[in-house]
Amino acid sequence: MREIFVKEKKQISLSKYILDVFENLKYSVFKKALRNKDIRVNDKKVSSDCEVRLGDKINIYINDYLLFDIPKKLEYIYIDDNILAVYKPQGLLSNIEYYENEEDINARYLKIGGLEPTLESIVKSDFKEAIICHRLDRNTCGIVLFALNDMSYNQLLKGFKNGAIKKEYIAYVSNSNFYKDSEILENYILKDRKTGFSKVFDNKVKNSQKIITEYKVIKLDKNNDYAILNITIPTGKTHQIRAQMKAINHSIIGDSKYGKNDINKKFRVYRQLLFAYKYSFNFNKNSSLYYLNEINVKLDEKIYMKKLGEY
Repeated sequence: MREIFVKEKKQISLSKYILDVFENLKYSVFKKALRNKDIRVNDKKVSSDCEVRLGDKINIYINDYLLFDIPKKLEYIYIDDNILAVYKPQGLLSNIEYYENEEDINARYLKIGGLEPTLESIVKSDFKEAIICHRLDRNTCGIVLFALNDMSYNQLLKGFKNGAIKKEYIAYVSNSNFYKDSEILENYILKDRKTGFSKVFDNKVKNSQKIITEYKVIKLDKNNDYAILNITIPTGKTHQIRAQMKAINHSIIGDSKYGKNDINKKFRVYRQLLFAYKYSFNFNKNSSLYYLNEINVKLDEKIYMKKLGEY
């Protein structure tokens, strides 16, 4: 059960308020909860939509898996004694470090009436010793690596820093007017902590960080004016791919933050079509994870290579 309090100053419908707070909750699940009287407003059971106002208390008796639209069982792509690779679906946070500070965490806690399920918390329910080594944006899906002991954790962190781990993405981007089959983009990025928006610059500005993004065009659809890219990032900064694609006028389709609403509406896609689909390794012979060099950790193509109408 989750208990939340209405923060809106104006009167608002119960359905709109709950669906705004829990963005991934399906309307059909909400309606079923109403029919079952699993929602209470000011301690009274409600069976139909109603109006709520500032300060009203709402108790929601919906399982977190349905409330946040997350799978009950995760898909593990690869597991050995040292690491595991797990598929993170769209909409699920990698871990609580998504938030900038304690104030943001507390604000989110109050808004949704408790802690939010994360990939890390779900994985740790299956593997208590698991340690997350990096993260993907909430609405980016794909593979996330976890260490299963301190040795592998340290080795994976070093691997990300020194380039021993290569992570590849598939991205669906707008505009098919590519003049090169591949390109290396080198820019600088600066994140605005107030808005959470990252801006790309050609030259270094105060507090900015250098970013390098390499892309290769693997499909052009001139008729529908989009392209599919294979992307690697030697530097992994927050929102790097999304911001850098926007900067060259090839924003990721479905991206509500860096993309274009008219394009997202055209394709009826509202979560970015960005997939961390493959990891390959190049550890030093002295590394305890050297054996991973013979292994490619990869998603099934059925997950990311679809026609736009299938998403």
